[in-house]
Amino acid sequence: MQSDDANTRQACQATLIEVLEEVLRLLHPITPFITEELWQKVSLVAGTRKDDEDTSVSIQPYPVANDDLIDEASAQEFASLKARIEAVRALRSQMQLSPGERVPLLAQGPRDSLSMQAPYLAFLARLASVDVVDDLPQDSGAPVQVVGDTRLMLKVEIDVQAEMARLDKEIARLKAEIAKAQGKLSNESFVQKAPAKVVEQEKERIASFTDTLQQVQAQRERLG
Repeated sequence: MQSDDANTRQACQATLIEVLEEVLRLLHPITPFITEELWQKVSLVAGTRKDDEDTSVSIQPYPVANDDLIDEASAQEFASLKARIEAVRALRSQMQLSPGERVPLLAQGPRDSLSMQAPYLAFLARLASVDVVDDLPQDSGAPVQVVGDTRLMLKVEIDVQAEMARLDKEIARLKAEIAKAQGKLSNESFVQKAPAKVVEQEKERIASFTDTLQQVQAQRERLG
């Protein structure tokens, strides 16, 4: 929808309205009144009914799935795009960037896939640009996210001393959280009296904090 190409925008609009019209038919048995109201308008744009045709969504054919139309290659490409966007957002969070701050991304990995996804990555992850490179710089000290065969790094100048201090503080916090949860689990009275769900939550907290700690420690080691 953001494309400068009119044909691309029109194709996207046509797909969106077609999907919306079918979604209204799918949803009609659950929310009949609002879907009828919306369908009367959407169906005209989608070409499902004519302007002088008096009909209802309730008597339209119910959508039927066609597995032959499933495009596995597109599904995999979309899944990789989603994973890369989540990785970039994790980098932004790690570097404490404000939501409105747009910075360049350096991406190492399959060039064709990354180049095709670059506009979507830039738009959805709020990036200034996406540069596909053969190798990421080794001396920047910036954190790196690995997604399959792709390595991602935000191109941001950092204060190394301040970043090391921040990471040291975060490492100490994570270790304290792990010790706190381990202390609970080592207490037989807590394990016996607490609901099984609570005990499991403490185990999950340890696993989550440990995973994060390893990532932060690796980042700290890269800074020296």
